[in-house]
Amino acid sequence: MAQIEVEINFLEDNEWQVASQCNFNIDEGVDIWRINIANQSADIDKYLAILQPEEIARANRYMQQKDRVRFIVSRAGLRLILTRYLHQNASEIIFKANANKKPYIEGSSLKYNVSHTTDWVLIAIANSDVGVDTEKIDPSFDFPSILPDYFSPAETVFISHSPENFFLLWTRKEALTKATSQGLDENLKQIPSLGGPQFTDNSILLTDKNWIVNSFKLDSLNFGSVVVEQHIKKSRFFNADF
Repeated sequence: MAQIEVEINFLEDNEWQVASQCNFNIDEGVDIWRINIANQSADIDKYLAILQPEEIARANRYMQQKDRVRFIVSRAGLRLILTRYLHQNASEIIFKANANKKPYIEGSSLKYNVSHTTDWVLIAIANSDVGVDTEKIDPSFDFPSILPDYFSPAETVFISHSPENFFLLWTRKEALTKATSQGLDENLKQIPSLGGPQFTDNSILLTDKNWIVNSFKLDSLNFGSVVVEQHIKKSRFFNADF
């Protein structure tokens, strides 16, 4: 059993650049994109035109219109962003899933991960494994009842200082499980989420790699976290504008 390091940071002053400032060349960094769902809702018909039939069928299974819109914006937005990196037509990009259900792009080594709240879609793109999660702060959510199952005593104390911290730590745990293709399971309590250098057994995250977790706010009500391999030091933040 080996120890792995997870370096956890909170970025106070990350600058969200306009899309025209992106050269769509990842190199050894990670690009993080946010899409405001409300700003895209008028273009749903345009976005449907670039989705595959199975994606449209999935969108139509949503009972509530807001959920359908969120899925369409998320999927079409991902395609429209990836087309600039891959130099392919958006509708021709083929998504697959590996044995652990982690998504990948057929015929490309580029990695991506997607998360969303009611307000935002958050997408991370890199040349190596990446995970992303975003959560909206919900004062009505009864999180104290689940703290013993999913958070360590030290994490519980941190959350007690501010209810917002629950949502921050949750994004870190979930983004880590997505980066390592683990998925949420019984190990969630042991997955580190407090700031600074943290150490855990590789049996917890099922990986021998070391990781960096960068957390930030998308706006005053939404947290995000992106997880990349530890050698990746450069992060760029962009507002998607289609």
